[in-house]
Amino acid sequence: MTRTILMLVAGIVLATGSRPLLAHHSFTAAYDASKRVEVEGVVKEFVWRNPHSFVRIDVAGKDGAPETWNLEWGSTSQLQAAKYPVTRTTIKPGDRIVAAGEPGRDPSVKRVRIYSLKRPIDGWQWEGTVD
Repeated sequence: MTRTILMLVAGIVLATGSRPLLAHHSFTAAYDASKRVEVEGVVKEFVWRNPHSFVRIDVAGKDGAPETWNLEWGSTSQLQAAKYPVTRTTIKPGDRIVAAGEPGRDPSVKRVRIYSLKRPIDGWQWEGTVD
């Protein structure tokens, strides 16, 4: 009897543990969805990875000194499947971009959850939402 119960519990654990996790961190905890900001700067780094990609850009601060902003984007599969597909080489260091999205809740942390990204020099743009 104990063996049967143990096997049943193990089966349930394995069955539920093999499905993709539906839990995800809350964007509303990190970003203010009631606000929109736009930042323009030069790409320092494009981090192409899962579960979220990031673009790090230098933005001229109020005093003219560069401030590094972290722009949070979607996973590699979400970006590749988007209406305007993005690959690991779409954004390169040195590109001047304009990003719009939700600002971080903590104003001392320069971050944005991207809703649109534009590269004015060649007209490339991406718009959408990703989780």
